[in-house]
Amino acid sequence: MTPEDLNKNIAQGKTEPFYFLYGAETFYHVEAIRTLTKKWINEDNRDFNLETFDARTSTVNQWLGSAKTLSFLGGTKLVIVRNLHDAIPKDDDAQSLMDYCNKPVAEACLIITADKVDRKRKIYKALTKVKGAVACEAPKENVLISWIQNRAKSEGYSMSMNAARALVNRVGARPGVLAQELNKTLMYVGKNKEVSEKDVQEVVGETKLETVFSLTDALKNKNPHKALQLLQNQLNHGEEPIKILGTIAWQFRVIWEVKHYQQKNIPSGQIAKAMGANPFVVEKALQHTKNFSTQQLRRSYSQLTQADRSLKSTSQDPVAVMQTLILGLTANNPAS
Repeated sequence: MTPEDLNKNIAQGKTEPFYFLYGAETFYHVEAIRTLTKKWINEDNRDFNLETFDARTSTVNQWLGSAKTLSFLGGTKLVIVRNLHDAIPKDDDAQSLMDYCNKPVAEACLIITADKVDRKRKIYKALTKVKGAVACEAPKENVLISWIQNRAKSEGYSMSMNAARALVNRVGARPGVLAQELNKTLMYVGKNKEVSEKDVQEVVGETKLETVFSLTDALKNKNPHKALQLLQNQLNHGEEPIKILGTIAWQFRVIWEVKHYQQKNIPSGQIAKAMGANPFVVEKALQHTKNFSTQQLRRSYSQLTQADRSLKSTSQDPVAVMQTLILGLTANNPAS
């Protein structure tokens, strides 16, 4: 299934109890989750019918347990699991997940995302074949032109082929950035309701999407100005605050664990083996352990936990929560 097929099905009221969103074009992950959340979740049932997990810090049993535990308020229980690509389940857990996706609970919707898949692995072979599997890859540019025109049409605007082509030429095959730049162009056009090539040229400049890892590098180097810029870049291009937070938390946990083994005087070359972690990930963390004392890492973990609670509260502004977190994590206190 393509993201376009998914959107069409949802618009027609056709949904699945299990979705596997996979591929590097995470804009489609975000858009699908946003659409499904809007369909089933409201202010009254959010606390009971919505649960989110990061695959790197949770277990398959927790995901499936949540999906199988129905809300006493009724309705569809929405369970979201992100970052499967960074935490492949072990054999028994993988089998449990495959068994579930073949016979999911009808009253729930379990969504699992993975930025990349290794089709040699049994679990990925199974998940990519389920009815709710959605391949989230950047389409070819000729397809994007009609995609942009259709998005403009859905907002009540007419967009010429030349205008759509100009937008693709300036941005490239990046649907998330294209959607953002299209929204800016539509706001510029306003009541005119017709988008010309000239409108695109006046509004859309060269765009560049920085990765969330650039953001975490800025945090680890305690550069608040750069970190806030990169945070805004991520938010502007459709990344969800909760997903950004998950990646930041994961990297800080790795730094803390590496520092723990350093303090035990375990040689750097043996830390990855002791942790059971990827040597490259450990090597990157070793470059930053000197920037944080154990006390600072403990305080950072507390700040990350508080931010997680705040993001899950409907009364908090997610942008303000993330900005406050960035300033807290980059506070320039001396490390030891």
